[in-house]
Amino acid sequence: MNWKKIFIATAAFLFMNSSASAQVVTVQGSGTTELEAIKDAKKIAVEQVLGAFIKSESLMIDQELVFEAVQSRTQGYVTSCEVLKKKSSGGLINVTARVDVSNEPGSALMKDIELVMNLNDPRISVAMEYYGDDNGVNFKKYPAQVEAAIREELIKRGFTHVVDKQGEVDYKIIGRLSVGKAQEIKIPSWRNIGGNDFTPLETGLSRSVSTLNCKIKKVENDEVIGEFQATGDGLDASGNEVSAQSVNLIASSAAQQVREILSREASKVFSSVRIYINASDGDKILKLEEILRQTEGVNGIYVRNFTGGQCIIDADTALTPQNLYQALTQAAGNSLSVQMTGFSSTKLEISLR
Repeated sequence: MNWKKIFIATAAFLFMNSSASAQVVTVQGSGTTELEAIKDAKKIAVEQVLGAFIKSESLMIDQELVFEAVQSRTQGYVTSCEVLKKKSSGGLINVTARVDVSNEPGSALMKDIELVMNLNDPRISVAMEYYGDDNGVNFKKYPAQVEAAIREELIKRGFTHVVDKQGEVDYKIIGRLSVGKAQEIKIPSWRNIGGNDFTPLETGLSRSVSTLNCKIKKVENDEVIGEFQATGDGLDASGNEVSAQSVNLIASSAAQQVREILSREASKVFSSVRIYINASDGDKILKLEEILRQTEGVNGIYVRNFTGGQCIIDADTALTPQNLYQALTQAAGNSLSVQMTGFSSTKLEISLR
């Protein structure tokens, strides 16, 4: 059983069900400067409000801090910070601050968590090939630069299995990078207005146009889930830097487009109804899982967590919650007593007896 995924799912659910508002906390922070102390106070406040999934020993798997990058981005969830007290001690600045932290369920943080969770934190490989007109001088430099940018973007979003090898993975990101030579830019200087006689005028600028053709494949069925082309048009006074500039532009664009494709893939995972279940024991949950998999109109299920007699299951289905309940009770027959206790447009609440 993958305890890391269970913890992530549970934490995400708890966070999504917290109040969609802001919470004010008073915390202490320290640093070598007042700015560092305030930054420390903000981080502590966010950790306190958002809960254990930001910083917890439960997220330590084989000495790896899962979602370490998320913790580094917590500053974005602070709406205000007021320093109440400040003092110096032992070369450090210590502050007491009142911090207003947003715990909005639709935040970018939760969208990232949901993205990773819905794809089951897949293993993703990134491999860029190179072709171009500079005789391979930058064969290692530029593909590695684009690969690193894509990996950094994925890790920043919370993916924990981003690899550089083509071994056993769930998704492959494959690209072909072309880096153009730096070309001097010249403009015509007309000697006679309306005439055809001109001489080139040097501008001192160089230009490099680079292109990346990339696709993302789902290894399970060899399906291409997305393709894109990114172009970088570098312009610089230094011919040596212009190619690198064009690749920088490609790397940034490619990283964003990879995330967008994976987000679309994650959104396809579930056209779902979320089922909230009250049950007295785990055996009934296991029985419900078995019945749901056999229920007509249900294409798949995802068990998010089971604790304290309550369970959450996402059912991949086009059925409405009411119709899903009817189909479920019909499939259950006399093997399990299922009672509906509430519903909404995307939610079904039931109890098992």
